[in-house]
Amino acid sequence: MKKRSVISLLLAAMMALGMLLTGCGAQFDASAYVQALLDNSYKNDPSGIVEQEMGTEEEANALYEEGLDTEMESLTSGITISDELKAEYRAVFADMFAKAKYTVGESEKLEDGSYEVTVKYETMKIFEPAMTAYEESLAQLQEEWSVNVPSDEEMYEQIYGLLKDCISEELPNAEYGAEESMIVRVEIVDNMYSPNQEDLLNLELALFDMDAMNNL
Repeated sequence: MKKRSVISLLLAAMMALGMLLTGCGAQFDASAYVQALLDNSYKNDPSGIVEQEMGTEEEANALYEEGLDTEMESLTSGITISDELKAEYRAVFADMFAKAKYTVGESEKLEDGSYEVTVKYETMKIFEPAMTAYEESLAQLQEEWSVNVPSDEEMYEQIYGLLKDCISEELPNAEYGAEESMIVRVEIVDNMYSPNQEDLLNLELALFDMDAMNNL
């Protein structure tokens, strides 16, 4: 199974919402802007988007759903699993993103008009215990395959179903690391404010223990 990334949900929403921003007003609040983007992308909370006049509730909800669609496309690229399993994965990842822990702090305006926003976060330790349980259960599954050899389609369905179950079972009691912080830059691109994509990628990688997925 290939390594996969969960950054697509956040990046898709960030890029689209940046396009919805209507110029560089003097009253721009970079912290509120980042808060709104994160809350919509992770918590499915469009209230900040509406309050910041970055888009309507319907547009924000559509972006959230589009992000989940992109996530499912990334997950199932090159394989075939049932629509039912895709829907179950979608629900699990929505729950996982909703449990992300972050706090948006103050912003500092730089000489070039851009901003640096401090975001504090706690890494969710979800994948390491899920992968441990997955590898233990996979060994048993492989023993069953030695007796009844499944088709490739059946094998993918069982493997991905097993991984989904392991992640889902760990979610209610997921532990978090110590609080840390990083900077998310908000830059001016074509007369619009836009979050730095590299910073967003680094933040998402920090929010979840992605290193545990390296062997997939």
